[in-house]
Amino acid sequence: MFYTKLSLASLLSNRKQYTSLFIVCFVGTALILSATMITDGMLYSVRQKARQYYGGDIQFIGGNRSFDIKNPDEIILKLDNAVEQNKIFYKRYDYEAKNSILYFEGESVRQRVFKGVDFEAEKELFSKFNFLEGDAKSIPEHNSIVISSPIAEKLGIKSGDSITLQIRTVYGYTNTINLIVTGIFKDSSIFGMYTSYIDIDALRSATGYPKNYVNRICILFKNGVPSDNEIRKIQKSLEKDFNIYPQTDDKNIFYDALLKDKTQKMPLYALITLDANIKDLEMLIDALKTVVILITIILLAIISVGIASSYRVIVMKRITEIGIYRALGMKHSGVRKLFLTESFLLIITSFIASSMLSALICVTLAQFKLSFIPAFDIFLTEGHLLSKVKPIKLLLLLLVIIVTTLGSILFTIRKAIKISPVGALATTA
Repeated sequence: MFYTKLSLASLLSNRKQYTSLFIVCFVGTALILSATMITDGMLYSVRQKARQYYGGDIQFIGGNRSFDIKNPDEIILKLDNAVEQNKIFYKRYDYEAKNSILYFEGESVRQRVFKGVDFEAEKELFSKFNFLEGDAKSIPEHNSIVISSPIAEKLGIKSGDSITLQIRTVYGYTNTINLIVTGIFKDSSIFGMYTSYIDIDALRSATGYPKNYVNRICILFKNGVPSDNEIRKIQKSLEKDFNIYPQTDDKNIFYDALLKDKTQKMPLYALITLDANIKDLEMLIDALKTVVILITIILLAIISVGIASSYRVIVMKRITEIGIYRALGMKHSGVRKLFLTESFLLIITSFIASSMLSALICVTLAQFKLSFIPAFDIFLTEGHLLSKVKPIKLLLLLLVIIVTTLGSILFTIRKAIKISPVGALATTA
């Protein structure tokens, strides 16, 4: 407490000397915090879009070589017993749409994938979509489709219009069906632009599959993304009832194993996590994280060098003060503790001020719609660049700043604090 009071008095009496030091800490920390929170917000947006696209946090897939999951209701009962968290199960039918075409009034467009979904069952998941027109809903005819705004613009279509789908059946011939566009959502990312969601009954009927056909059972965890430990527990529990492929961080490894098993005496299944599903985006995510780490390292270096340089001047100006402290009986460790306490208080103050500035920067950026930037929509939430605050990460960052800053200060003042009272007065004279 003694050193805290003395440090506060010293900071106030020497505030002009510490102004440049505060500015260095304040600006550098604000930039680090802003970059960290915005990046975390971008990665959060990627994961949220992936959750919508893949129907949740985990997919139960496999079965035979055509990914036909037999008796999905029975499997869901066993999954329900294996998963302890509050969760929702969705039955889906993913159809690769490379040979399919959407037609509307002479215009046509291809899609990458059609996702057969039960709109009523997945109401909660679709509530997170950014709809420009209409919404995702079931209609009595069970022929509804939800498309992305870029596709709607290409076709010149609006919510409520009827669209024609030309699709290849399981038997190899071409079939056409009429669908009603019930919703148009805003998403030009790889998860949204070339993806359409169709009533699962309509997609089954159009492709010639039976009424209960599914090739995905999706699990959405309402309490948040499951931990690795929870996933391992689910995997171990399911191994009692199913022939389950070992956990993998790349779904393509499981695909290869299933397709190469030509004899296949029994169905082979796998739990595919969200991370395994977005493995192809790992390079992009890692690059984003690397950029932020480099920015943080550079700014920390600037802060450390700036503080060390400023403290060298400050210590020289306060050499007489150090001599007086020494003459009054303060030891070397006491002088060191005094300067470190001053620095600590300065860092904490600048960190708090930087946090407020960073919050202001993030809120300001969130006001702008950035969907017009090509391929950037994957990092946006409803077209906006949102930030994400992780308290643990902020505390870790504060700890790193404290350690690096105090380390540079200790190195700078190591000689000055050892000066004798006589030496200090002689230097001043």
